Amino acid sequence: SQYLGLFNESNNGNLTNHVFAVELDTIYRSEFGDINNNHVAVDINGLDSLVAAPAGYYDSGGNLRNLTLISGQPMQAWIDYDQVENQINVTLAPISAAKPARSLLSLRKDLSEILEDTMFIGFSSSTGSFLTHHYVLGWSFILNGQAEGRRKRIEERKIR
Repeated sequence: SQYLGLFNESNNGNLTNHVFAVELDTIYRSEFGDINNNHVAVDINGLDSLVAAPAGYYDSGGNLRNLTLISGQPMQAWIDYDQVENQINVTLAPISAAKPARSLLSLRKDLSEILEDTMFIGFSSSTGSFLTHHYVLGWSFILNGQAEGRRKRIEERKIR
């Protein structure tokens, strides 16, 4: 249910969890300090968010535009971590848009105590009492560089 299949009442928040997560949350839960029922947040080792923001993106004019996570509209997310600066940036945009120049939320956090030499990378979801569907249309991951983006793959296909 609300613990995303990762945690439970006894281990939520434990330092030994070694979990870094970005949540795209459509259900308000006061016990986890949620800001609303449509937010993006960074969680470490539990579901109490270190930083959160209403779901949205900054357009080319610097204006914050709302994104409704439960809308069913395709969206893309970028989660970038700069190990030198200890900077986490989370950026959202509609699927048709390029990556915005400004991140939706940022956090300075040294992840060296969280991330281990061998870890799992993946997705988790829960719905509690609400029936919802979640689709991952594609994803990429890379260490020490920039992960390939959707727009780059589309441009490469057009060239071939």
